Amino acid sequence: MFCGKRLSIICAIAIFCDIGLILYFVKYYGNQRCYITINEDQEIETILPDNFLSIGIDASELQHYDRIDFSKHRFRELAAALKPAHLRIGGTMSDRLIFSSQDNPHFTCNECASNISKVECHAVKKMCKHKELPFFVLTGKKWSEINEFCNATGIKLLFALNLLLRDNHEWNSDNAVEMFEYSRQRRYQVDWQLGNEPNSLHHIFHVTVTPKMLVHDFKKLRHVLDHHGYKNSILVGPDTTRPQPNCHNCLQYMIDFLGNGSNCINIRSWHQYYLNSRTAKLEDFWDPKTFNLLSDQIITMKNNTMNYNDIPMWLTETSSSYGGGAPGLSNSYAGTPLWVDKLGLCAKHNITTVIRQSFIGGNYSLVDNNLMPLPDWWVSVLYKKLVGNKALRIDCNCSPMQRMYLHCANRKYINDTTAITIYAINLEMEKARFFLNGTAIKGKDLNIDEYIVSAPSNNRKTKIVLLNGWPLYYENTMPDLLPHRIRYGNIISMPPYSIGFWVVKNTNIRSCK
Repeated sequence: MFCGKRLSIICAIAIFCDIGLILYFVKYYGNQRCYITINEDQEIETILPDNFLSIGIDASELQHYDRIDFSKHRFRELAAALKPAHLRIGGTMSDRLIFSSQDNPHFTCNECASNISKVECHAVKKMCKHKELPFFVLTGKKWSEINEFCNATGIKLLFALNLLLRDNHEWNSDNAVEMFEYSRQRRYQVDWQLGNEPNSLHHIFHVTVTPKMLVHDFKKLRHVLDHHGYKNSILVGPDTTRPQPNCHNCLQYMIDFLGNGSNCINIRSWHQYYLNSRTAKLEDFWDPKTFNLLSDQIITMKNNTMNYNDIPMWLTETSSSYGGGAPGLSNSYAGTPLWVDKLGLCAKHNITTVIRQSFIGGNYSLVDNNLMPLPDWWVSVLYKKLVGNKALRIDCNCSPMQRMYLHCANRKYINDTTAITIYAINLEMEKARFFLNGTAIKGKDLNIDEYIVSAPSNNRKTKIVLLNGWPLYYENTMPDLLPHRIRYGNIISMPPYSIGFWVVKNTNIRSCK
């Protein structure tokens, strides 16, 4: 009798243990299971340029001559890690910028020094009429430093000219001509813009430049460039703000501009941000609804400008939150998933260049003022290293908390013409597992290079990130970014709040040749 009771108790304990194990398995394996289908028949609809991921520096960073030292070796190394790329210098203060070839120009609203040209003095007088923001001077010496930085790092400069230098409602090109001649003599290679967010000028400067006026100004700029050594430079515009339901003019300005002047630009461009830096909270940065804003805006912009699909589309200024970035969020790991997802969505929708605001400066920079790389710099370097320029189709049967993209692998990383790169984000505090299948996948024993970026102790506000469990630091040189090798199986997984890159080798895909 005693033995029978003991046996019953042992059986009951065993049953409860089995139930516990089953519940554990369901929680960590069943609920988080995602099926990824990758088929071999892929039509390449998007081929991105090598400078798809590009960088920006706000013109306001040039107001103080010594704020950025473009000649500093470490600064150049950090930028060169992202080549090839465009470096855009623009922003609100680009419409307050005056170029002077002099090294030490002296300007006030009441006086111009004798060594200053009449053109530059005339520009100062015009800027002094707009008292909302002060003008500032970009010297020839600083301009040369910027161009030499671009030459040394393999980056192409994109510069926004001052649109508010105007005579009788027409752009005055005199100061720009001085810059062109100075640059031509030194053989600087530059692409150009004119103005910044022209649909918002009346809010900031109480000046209105209509789409029709801007078209006339762009045509004038094209003519001036052709006659001053820059016939081969591309023109990028009009740099409007993102389409929004409560801002009809944001989209209409782009439509009206293209309707009158699509033949005077090489790139149609606009700016995009998700959140207001003054009100954004941590959970806003990890909410799938926030992520979906970009795809809606891209589709809206493309649907309303489809008559001009022969003109490539760029995001020439973009980050997580406008207004300089949210301190402790936009420049920490909190903003990194939005950045990775933006690259994936833009590639998917054939946005051929994405210019990150900013490389340095503000609370949304890739590197801080001490030239220490921030989380988004590290994932940008990984993206450049691993992701090729052909976007592919991937079907992901996952929850909204996992988002995934697929490209051919970067041929500089691996010479396997069938290799593909998957990259994904996991927005929740749960492990995610992905089962890879489809006609592109050869069996269940795959050869994969895995790179997992995560936060120490799941601290999403961290500015130090882990790669495959090890903290990333940039001391004097770029560290080796080594993968974890997966030799068997067809399952990839992600820790909570992580970002993953996987290079899958020897697939059946032939489109990547």
